Amino acid sequence: MLALVRLLSFPCGGSSADAAARLEAAIDARPWNSAGMDGWIRGDSAVLYYRDAAKYRALFRRTFVGQFRERDGATVLQGRFRLTWLARLLLPIWLAPALVCFVVALAPTHLAPPTAAARMLVVLLGTVLAVLALGRFALEWWGRPGDRDAVTSAIRAALEPGPAH
Repeated sequence: MLALVRLLSFPCGGSSADAAARLEAAIDARPWNSAGMDGWIRGDSAVLYYRDAAKYRALFRRTFVGQFRERDGATVLQGRFRLTWLARLLLPIWLAPALVCFVVALAPTHLAPPTAAARMLVVLLGTVLAVLALGRFALEWWGRPGDRDAVTSAIRAALEPGPAH
């Protein structure tokens, strides 16, 4: 899946420290209770996402993860929109109860339900749990198509060199 995600590069005027400071200023300029780009800068790395007016960080939303790099004597912010490492860690954990239901219902163990009807109920429960976990991921990832454009525009605006920043 990551191979299908396009690498993005944003040109930055000045050094990587100057670009990081402009990006940090753009993040800090957003009032806490309004929609806009949010995230953090640590060293040469940036994690940026769109926060809506609901004032919460949706874990599975499109998140730009990138690094400041020197390319041909100029600084660029280069990265991809992807899941954060925490979201990638949590998705299998959300799917684990569904997997347990399938194993209990279908594998010949002492835990297997004694009747076919009970097994079908456990398989149905596992299916519902899997659909809920994947549905939560899908709604956040594919259900908000404007996040990528909003974050991309905010990054470009913040990294443009000039006296306005």
